[in-house]
Amino acid sequence: MTHHDIRIVLVRPHEDRNIGSVCRAMKTMGFGDLYIVGHGDIDRTQAAVTAVHAVDVLERAVHCETLEEAVRNTVLAAGISRRRGKWRKYFALSPEQLCERISSIRKGSCALVFGNEASGLNAEDLAQCHLAVRIPSSPAFPSLNLSHAVQIITYQLFCRLNNRRKVPTFTPISGGALDALIAVMITSLGNIGFFTQGDPGEMSIFLRDVLARAALERREADRLARVFEKISGLVSHTGIETGGIEHSQIDPNQIEP
Repeated sequence: MTHHDIRIVLVRPHEDRNIGSVCRAMKTMGFGDLYIVGHGDIDRTQAAVTAVHAVDVLERAVHCETLEEAVRNTVLAAGISRRRGKWRKYFALSPEQLCERISSIRKGSCALVFGNEASGLNAEDLAQCHLAVRIPSSPAFPSLNLSHAVQIITYQLFCRLNNRRKVPTFTPISGGALDALIAVMITSLGNIGFFTQGDPGEMSIFLRDVLARAALERREADRLARVFEKISGLVSHTGIETGGIEHSQIDPNQIEP
């Protein structure tokens, strides 16, 4: 399943600018197939205002008379709706569950079906869908703007389909490297007289607990080591007596960023 196998379907949208916003939301997440049901007279000038650089999505949009036509030949059609009722779906997936379901499909097209701004999808619309999806929201104001709903679902799909492969990986330093960093910090603190009335062993335990939770990356650990080495070096090269650093004798501009 790829981005090109997924179509966004808008059922009887009212506002042309909302359609433009949907185009923008789609394109930022890598989706370009838009189907519009029952709204053939789009004011493209108005829609282009909010589409910004996603006008191409609007220009390629497929216009359909019925929802049945828009979801034809799809292996999965998901109706995004917060409403419940006797003639509606009994169960709704979360956006995360929907994305997991779609990512498991190896072949075929999927349709994400969104209702209009005023009433959403009706019972007949949901009957054309294989399943319903509900975006959690506050009971105080549960209604989402159309483009916001599209953005939430497409963002979740973008993350799932890309499988985080394009996100830089983060690897914490090893336990040995953490011990080496703490040794540098303890030595530097000792050089400036920090342990006149303290215990290096207790401070080592404290630093290890804090830094282990921080899960430092290699560059972060190296920078911390340089900072502490610099502090120790400032003491030895400026003639400041150990245990009595005068802040006025340290030039902040000498400390490496």
